[in-house]
Amino acid sequence: MNVLRQGRCALASIACLLGCARGVDANGAGSMATRVDASAGAGDAGYPINDSGPGPGLGDDATFPEEAGVAASVDANGSADADAGDGAQSIPTLLSQQLVCKLINDVAEGDPTANQTPTLANLVGTDLGIPVEVGSSLYFFFGDSHGYKAIWQPGQSFPDAVGYSLDSATALAAKPGLLCSDLRFLTLSPSTSLGPTIDPSIVADFAAPAMSAPSGQSVSTYIHNPSGDSQSSFPYLPGTAEVPSGAFAYGSDAYVFYTTVDSPTDTTMEASYLARWSSPSTQGTPGLSVLYAVDDRLGTASPLYGDFVNVAAETSGSYLYLFGTGDFRKSPVRLARKALSSLASAGGFELYDAASGTWGTSRGAPIIATPGYGETSVRFFSASNRWMFLAADFDMHSQVVARFSDQPEGPWSAPIVIQDMADPVFTSLYCCGQSCVGAQMLQCSGGNTFYGAYLLPEVAVQSDGSFTVDYTLSTGNPYDVALMQATFSGP
Repeated sequence: MNVLRQGRCALASIACLLGCARGVDANGAGSMATRVDASAGAGDAGYPINDSGPGPGLGDDATFPEEAGVAASVDANGSADADAGDGAQSIPTLLSQQLVCKLINDVAEGDPTANQTPTLANLVGTDLGIPVEVGSSLYFFFGDSHGYKAIWQPGQSFPDAVGYSLDSATALAAKPGLLCSDLRFLTLSPSTSLGPTIDPSIVADFAAPAMSAPSGQSVSTYIHNPSGDSQSSFPYLPGTAEVPSGAFAYGSDAYVFYTTVDSPTDTTMEASYLARWSSPSTQGTPGLSVLYAVDDRLGTASPLYGDFVNVAAETSGSYLYLFGTGDFRKSPVRLARKALSSLASAGGFELYDAASGTWGTSRGAPIIATPGYGETSVRFFSASNRWMFLAADFDMHSQVVARFSDQPEGPWSAPIVIQDMADPVFTSLYCCGQSCVGAQMLQCSGGNTFYGAYLLPEVAVQSDGSFTVDYTLSTGNPYDVALMQATFSGP
């Protein structure tokens, strides 16, 4: 079945609307006006501005003073983190962190930002937002995505979505606030979209990335929880918890690591595979070809030992480097690599043993021993000549931490805490009740937390050597993706 018909065929019988969504007119009435200063640096909060005036904390220095510097990680027994090492470069210190803007929802789910996602793409909630730059275009791979009206409603297995920036990665590094109004989503054509038939203010339905299996194989080998429900299931659309975990570009193509769950009734992430999006475009629908299985945590013969279910990927020289975790949010981080020349073929992975400093085929010691990771992001920033690791750490409680190294093998620095759910400074800035006004972005009660921190491709380096990175960060309630920024000292 043509993926262009997914919205109409899958959900034509659904008449219910999301209870939390409120409509907007064609002019975007009710949206938040977002003001971001392109010159904002350390100490400038850069928060969204409500029509009625500044949000809480506007202009306040958002740095957590107690977290400035390299915070040596300490486990429950008081032992220092064994991952910390003395690299050739000095280790940066955190100077400031701030919210740039909320990308999908404003004060609550369904309340649009300047990106007008509900009406432009019939999308009301999503997460992740993994950036990958292909040529001059910047794409974002989002996870489980909720429809605004008529499509992909509660009770279904949710598909994913693909966004793109109207601005280049270089432009966003200089002025990240552009993404606050210039994020768009790939959509079906209006004529094949269901949303416009329900609400004329909706332009089109978002297009979910569709998988095709390798020759001679079934897509059901890779997709165990397809999107839809028992009455209308789409076997080629990965569903709830079957999400992108990492992406990279090679040549003119985008490559995405995807997770696989056990079954529709057990959405534990158990395996991974690699898919290719050939010559991606902002027009049309995203069709991805599955290349091969990568790992299986519950399998008995996986060459990667179940340690690469969620994969952050970065290319360097002639290799693709994989930074992997296995048991979700309970894992250390291990390193593998594969020659780019053999990218199209299965296998051929080498594993790194941090204990011996050697590459081989046996399971080695992790490069980051802390057992609290799930989703991770790794970049090599040539402008600052550093490798950077960024992730939410669930070892003790929820923290967003950064680590630095001169090379992918490490040694990696001790964690530098950027955000911390247990820090009263964080809660005073970012926690909210039913409505998240201004800089507030997360209902922190009831176990809700942030997750999925993903670095944008480029870094801004200041004249004093300090550097600023931007990253997406997901929140559970409201179900949203925020654009965050952190500035670190130079060498």
